[in-house]
Amino acid sequence: MKKFLVFMFSMFSVQFSVMAEELSVKNQIEFANGQWNKAFNAGDVDSLKQLYKNDATLSPGNGAILKGRDAVAQLFQSFVDNGVTNHQIETDAIYSTDDQITQVGYWHADGKDSNGEKISFGGVLSLVLVKTEDGSWLIQSHIWNMQP
Repeated sequence: MKKFLVFMFSMFSVQFSVMAEELSVKNQIEFANGQWNKAFNAGDVDSLKQLYKNDATLSPGNGAILKGRDAVAQLFQSFVDNGVTNHQIETDAIYSTDDQITQVGYWHADGKDSNGEKISFGGVLSLVLVKTEDGSWLIQSHIWNMQP
């Protein structure tokens, strides 16, 4: 009986450890999404730029691949300048290793059409975060599409 209880306790400990690690990854994604949305919705492109690695890649669903923080910042500045606001990210799936987290989810935002009327739009995104040498997480790759 004692061996059985030790076995059950050890199994519980392993399961709890895995659950805590998953929770930690989920919390990291929620934190990263919160930082991203906060910076974008405030129009703070400089803070948004700092969430990306220097050599980050981004594809905004038009067949192009932008490379580097400056190119990423220029794209987001154009969105801010054109009135895109209220950006939100909803996570669908998370895949992780010790030094990389990949998120697949949905994004939504508000803007204005050519007549100045308010519109909402969104799509699917894939976001890859990598752990840096100092232990922080930065975006290495960001890809999205837009659904009509």
